[in-house]
Amino acid sequence: MFKNHPKGLLVLALTNMGERFGYYTMLAILTLYMQAKFGLSSSATSLTYSIFLGLVYFLPLAGGFVADKVLGYSKTILLGIAVMFAGYLLLAAPSQADATGKIMMYGALALIALGTGFFKGNLQVLVGNLYESSAYKAKRDVAFSIFYMFINIGAFFAPGVANSINNAFLAKDNFTYDASIAKSYVALNDRVVDEAEFSAQAFADVSAALTAEDSADVVKKAKRAEGVIFPSDKQEHLFKLKAAGLHQLTLSGKLDSNDSLQVSMEDYALLNSRHPDDATKAAAVRERIESAAVPLAAFAVGGDAQDFATAFGGYYISNALSRSYSLAFAVACISLLISVLIFLLFKGTWKPVDKTHRQQLTEAAKSGKKDEQLLILSPAEVRERIIALFLVFFVVIFFWMSFHQNGLCMTFFARDYTQSRISPVFNMAFSLLAILPFIVFVYGIYLSTIGLFGGKRKATAGIALILLGIAGVCAYYFVDVKSAASSLSSMVTITPQIFQQFNALFIILLTPLFVGLFTYLANRGKEPSAPRKIGYGMLLTAVGFVILLVASIGLPAPADINGVSDTLVSPAWLIGTYFVLTLAELFLSPMGISFVSKVAPPQYKGMMQGGWFAATAIGNFLVGVLGVFWDKLSLVAFWGVLIICCLLSALFIFSIMKRLEKATN
Repeated sequence: MFKNHPKGLLVLALTNMGERFGYYTMLAILTLYMQAKFGLSSSATSLTYSIFLGLVYFLPLAGGFVADKVLGYSKTILLGIAVMFAGYLLLAAPSQADATGKIMMYGALALIALGTGFFKGNLQVLVGNLYESSAYKAKRDVAFSIFYMFINIGAFFAPGVANSINNAFLAKDNFTYDASIAKSYVALNDRVVDEAEFSAQAFADVSAALTAEDSADVVKKAKRAEGVIFPSDKQEHLFKLKAAGLHQLTLSGKLDSNDSLQVSMEDYALLNSRHPDDATKAAAVRERIESAAVPLAAFAVGGDAQDFATAFGGYYISNALSRSYSLAFAVACISLLISVLIFLLFKGTWKPVDKTHRQQLTEAAKSGKKDEQLLILSPAEVRERIIALFLVFFVVIFFWMSFHQNGLCMTFFARDYTQSRISPVFNMAFSLLAILPFIVFVYGIYLSTIGLFGGKRKATAGIALILLGIAGVCAYYFVDVKSAASSLSSMVTITPQIFQQFNALFIILLTPLFVGLFTYLANRGKEPSAPRKIGYGMLLTAVGFVILLVASIGLPAPADINGVSDTLVSPAWLIGTYFVLTLAELFLSPMGISFVSKVAPPQYKGMMQGGWFAATAIGNFLVGVLGVFWDKLSLVAFWGVLIICCLLSALFIFSIMKRLEKATN
């Protein structure tokens, strides 16, 4: 893979992989953490998430300026690692769900964003500098594809690690993950409005053109979106917490085996079943739970005696779930330490290219020798390149605005509208133990047919990997899947954040294919330019959200559901969306980074890489702005807005294609 590339590529790729692993472990659970621990509404969570992502991707512009004009690239990178480490450490520190805890969380997120600003863009400048010499210049696009894949190797393992930590920590109390507990508990802590009083206010607030019945419904939806619940809703949330609590305590063994209040896996599955045939049995289970009086002493919580449902919800969130999140944040500290060790121990591989344009000019003036990497552009050329870059930056804003819904509204969709209990066979798509041998199998096919990353085909080694991968998948199936009983209790529960691993998984699987495709086209003089690839990526992004739009037809709006929707769709819809969005990303993101590296004027390399991230920042800020409408629009309308934005941005980039291709060439 790295045979025809400078040694520094592997060192810088591993450095970035370690940092990204910690970052994506944190990001996979951030929104769930904020809502579970601090009870933030969807709107407040969206705003916090968007501001954080905006800073993460905007501050590399400042980091590029610091590197170009003051510290240089490597010193700025090391400063970034130190600041990020402090942020992750603060986020992992134990805290209470009060004002001090919130201040600690916001301060930690600010430090992580600042450190990322110093680190991320400047590391990519070093990668680009490795390919300024004539010996490596033609391999720049392939190099950034490999570099980008290593980013996603870290991102691929992150959700699984976060998920494993959550489950392991909950298992200490013999609990399992249940998204509905946090959702119902947060709802019960929101403001409760008397329906009769509310209706009178509603009629006065809405347009006279609406009927009384319609106006009440309209305002009720609006108020629910603001975190207001009604007495009937409160009873529903109390029941859900009570049922979930009894179920968890049954699993933990804290209820006597002869206790009539036992809620088994089968009982709980019936309560959450949407099948008409289960309605009668579910009603019987519900009646038994509603009529039961459960003492607080059913589990060791301590404190004042209070309603069992709310007591259990508070215990589950504060003593188990939020602490598991804090432990997951600590993983980022460890991964950063590994990154900095790799970066420093092998600095000889990248040190020769750790020179800003100013430093190169100074050295050339002192020695009187011409540096082959030193490029001098006229003011007109500088201006034309910067204009081209800013036009591309404008387009990618809309890609990131859409794509990064994976950590926000797509996570909400996974939590509220997607089946969380799946068969053991389907769970193979979510299990690392099944996925890893499948990756080996696919890479064996690549190695024996097209080679890896432009390398030669190796049939023998490829066949060995294919056989090894098949053996691994079969072993997992017979040991873990087939041995599981086919009864209802054998169903596997998945968490919302686990879906985020699919983007990274598909990048790992598809990057060699894309590199092979572009290499094949380049050898025949038919490879699309980087701007044209970006345009294709925007079209594919629109297609990805069309899949979610189709899946959402007939589903209730977020403002109309209490907790989880009564109608749930297959996880395959989200997986399909992630697949198409990953195709779009491979057309757009690594090619965009390579484009910036190639076109940026030498004296502004750091700042132009920062400009790429600043465009990403604006897109990420718009993620949260759009997320505010999650509770105000229907699902079809929400996904439709994203589709229209992507199509319009694709139309724009194709309309200016000649100018962009001129700058590229």
